Order: sequence, then structure tokens, then C-alpha cells
Amino acid sequence: RVNCSFYFKIGACRHGDRCSRLHNKPTFSQTIALLNIYRNPQNSSQSADGLRCAVSDVEMQEHYDEFFEEVFTEMEEKYGEVEEMNVCDNLGDHLVGNVYVKFRREEDAEKAVIDLNNRWFNGQPIHAELSPVTDFRE
Repeated sequence: RVNCSFYFKIGACRHGDRCSRLHNKPTFSQTIALLNIYRNPQNSSQSADGLRCAVSDVEMQEHYDEFFEEVFTEMEEKYGEVEEMNVCDNLGDHLVGNVYVKFRREEDAEKAVIDLNNRWFNGQPIHAELSPVTDFRE
């Protein structure tokens, strides 16, 4: 089978395990993916009658800033120097809420994946994996 270009470029594929192409999961990488960890209040807030609750842009930015700072600080304090961090807010199920953290050292990324898979965030288990993504500009 041929390698999946989506998985190689963005560390996720909309077809998931049903993809006809190969998802080569790296055995070492500087980058980790925290799957579906960021919850955008505008995407997830609904009232009991099914109508969307109004979350202002200012509240959204505050929520995002707090999340980013909390995760970034924890990554650096516990695992090592972070070069870049990217939070996905796409609506596609394969990307929504994914957080990509690129460490300076591969060893730090490996340590983070092992530790984070035994932890919880916001009442949900954390699913962390090494990611093939090396360039966030793509």
C-alpha cells in the first residue's frame, strides 16, 4: 500500500482506520498529538432546546488563551523545551480539538506520550501519540 499523504502531512486522516492507504506511525518524533483535547465553547455549547448558546468572541479568546497557556506550561515544566504548539479548531472530526506539540528533543516527546496516556484532562482520558508532523506551516 501507498503512504497516506494526509496522515504524513497533518498527523490525521479523515478516513481513520478505514483508509486504503498506509498510516506509518512514527517510532520516534519531536512532535506529539493530543487527540480531541481542545473543546471550543462555540462548537460545543448548546442549550436544552438545541439552540446554540451565545459565546462572545472575547470569551472565546480568553478560553483559548487559558487553555493554550495551561497546556504549554505543563508540557515545558514536565517534559522539556517546547519549540511550537498548534491547536486545531477545525470542524472535521479527524482534526477537531487536536493539539500538536513539537519538543526540542525526541526523548522529551517520547516521555510525554508515555506519561500523558495515563492522565485525564477536563474529565476525559488523554490520547497522546507520536506524530509525523514536523512543519506546522503545511
